[in-house]
Amino acid sequence: MRKDKRVKTPQQWESYDYEKFQFIGANRELSEHHVQEVMDEITNKNLSEENPVKVNQKFEIMEGQHTVVAYERLEQPVRYIFSRMTIDDIGRYNSSQKTWTSQDVLNHYCVRGFEDYTILYGFYKKYHYPISTLLVLLSGEHTKQLYKDFKLGYFKVKQSISQVQEILDKITEFKQFDNKIFRHRTFVLTYIDCLTHPDFDHDKLVHKVSVKPESFVKCESQIDYLRMIEDLYNYRNQDQIRLY
Repeated sequence: MRKDKRVKTPQQWESYDYEKFQFIGANRELSEHHVQEVMDEITNKNLSEENPVKVNQKFEIMEGQHTVVAYERLEQPVRYIFSRMTIDDIGRYNSSQKTWTSQDVLNHYCVRGFEDYTILYGFYKKYHYPISTLLVLLSGEHTKQLYKDFKLGYFKVKQSISQVQEILDKITEFKQFDNKIFRHRTFVLTYIDCLTHPDFDHDKLVHKVSVKPESFVKCESQIDYLRMIEDLYNYRNQDQIRLY
């Protein structure tokens, strides 16, 4: 077995002179959302030594333009190295980088033994709902911060597990009528609201959908789903209810 040898590493530099870093048109457009994500990551744990910005001899940014902006806003030094990359390399390099999916993130924290992520994984395997939908159901939140926390390992189950199971079991009954609608997050969140209505009967709606399955259609908004559900529920029903 060959013995590992120490290899030469590029000299790293850091600078507060943000203006000398040159943005180039060949790079992808700056995304404010991504800048905010990088700022959050730096604030959470600064790994600039392991992920320096790459520049050429003219200080044109070959890789890490969002990082430069993030450090400037945080008033922290930009850690950088001089790279042999050229403008021609930018597209090839970036296209080969694979962004972590929600499944990658979930698996990462499950392997590390994070209990809340293990619970989330159990729901994901049993119900096959999108992870983004399950995050909302198990946390009781529906915010942009929720997904950021999920990626950083801060996701917490704040809702009753048994109640979430009961809700999903009921919603899954609609799978027999349409294999996509029952997984649609807008439908799921809308139906949860319906279940809180004092006069709403889940079994009655399932029966009405079985009678008029052609009226059970995918909608784009919550209000449209409420209209559809209300029309189905009140079909041939003397005691009409209002859901919106």
